[in-house]
Amino acid sequence: MASHELWGAVAPAIAVAAVAAGFAWQMMRRKTVKPKVRPEPMSWKKDPKTGLPIPNDDPAKGAEKTDAGVERFRAVGVKRPTMLAVTAIRGEATAAELFIQRAFKIDRPFWRPLDVSFHEKRNLDCLFSNVNKLAWVPGSAFERHFYAVSFSPVLEEALHQGFHPRVNATAADLQICAIDETGTQLGEPMLMPDHSWGEPAKVHALWCALNPTDKQHDLEPELKEELRVLGEHVESIVEYVSALSARNWQIRFKELTDLADDLCRLGAEAGPATERHSRTNAIEKVVDADSQRIDKAVKDKLDEMRSLEEADQALVYAKACIAVRELIVRFKRILAILRVIGGDTFEHELQGANNMTRDLENFPDVRPLIEAATHMAHEALSKDSRSMNELDLKRAGEITRHAKELVEMHDTYYDQLKKDVDRVQAELDRCLVQQTHQRRFAVRVDDAGHIEEMYVLDD
Repeated sequence: MASHELWGAVAPAIAVAAVAAGFAWQMMRRKTVKPKVRPEPMSWKKDPKTGLPIPNDDPAKGAEKTDAGVERFRAVGVKRPTMLAVTAIRGEATAAELFIQRAFKIDRPFWRPLDVSFHEKRNLDCLFSNVNKLAWVPGSAFERHFYAVSFSPVLEEALHQGFHPRVNATAADLQICAIDETGTQLGEPMLMPDHSWGEPAKVHALWCALNPTDKQHDLEPELKEELRVLGEHVESIVEYVSALSARNWQIRFKELTDLADDLCRLGAEAGPATERHSRTNAIEKVVDADSQRIDKAVKDKLDEMRSLEEADQALVYAKACIAVRELIVRFKRILAILRVIGGDTFEHELQGANNMTRDLENFPDVRPLIEAATHMAHEALSKDSRSMNELDLKRAGEITRHAKELVEMHDTYYDQLKKDVDRVQAELDRCLVQQTHQRRFAVRVDDAGHIEEMYVLDD
């Protein structure tokens, strides 16, 4: 009992002592901390005459101190290159065939990967064995593993024209020159670590991997889809025209398909280019002749329409004209795509692309014929309905109904063609813009020096 009373008297004293000790410790800590002093602004000496500040007489005073290790590294003069130039002439960076730099991060979303096999990539690893030596700072505007690749303009023009280097050229013939940001060559050239005797030159092999003529063109998927839709319409054209006309359209479609296969297989090869362009012009000439014939026939039908029977026949002809006109528009659109794929002259490519909109604007040429037939039927029903026999009354009603169906058919075809033209026009414009300047390529290399992916810039 006595111990409990003693503890009850001591416990409050211990608590008071602990609080007092904490308070005293806080007071002592605040006294030992130095108060923060606001830095005084730097006093500049001013010229009494001009009032302008006078430069510091002692620049070392107040300057930031650099670590001694950094100073020793700078004294050695070691610099990382910003560009690698691959050349076949020893030490001559001015005669370089290939230039490699770090790619910008801002271009990352626009790099489109290319379909390059694993063995092709491994065969070209030697060209990028020293890319990790290029200058790079974490957080900079450059990618770490992406490297922009550009060819010499002279070499690129020669490769476009079909130039092939000597077959026994090897990577060991090439040297890599390091270049800094001022364009000065750094040190001695580095040798290419490869001995592939009897293989094509590595720079030429890289060009074939990045910009080959035997790979799928950017417009080839669009071309295949257009040919598929056109084939379906050619098969159904027999419902609107005679068997002989349908057969002629099938022959033209076969010629167009063969031409597309040749262009997609050969690409922009310079050899049979003239022959392919002549075939393109021949098909376009035949299609244009059909278009002019339809325009003349529609005008003649419009001038010769005098009776309900002629109006009924005009509507039947108008339905066939709508179907044939759609074939013409699709033929001309595919020919415009083929001109771009086949590497025709820029003037012809641009003219064919622009003519797609004009061909579509000429599509509604049968609307006056439909309107004239409808007007004639309405006039007959409103003025001569009492004197008309049962056959004429029935024919006038059918003309009105058929005219409405033709207008809906016409608008449906036109809207679909308009959407297709806008889509294809955008693709053609993109390809034509890319032809006005050199293509930009890039390669992604891992830390081990192996090529992971190859890209082309879609700008």
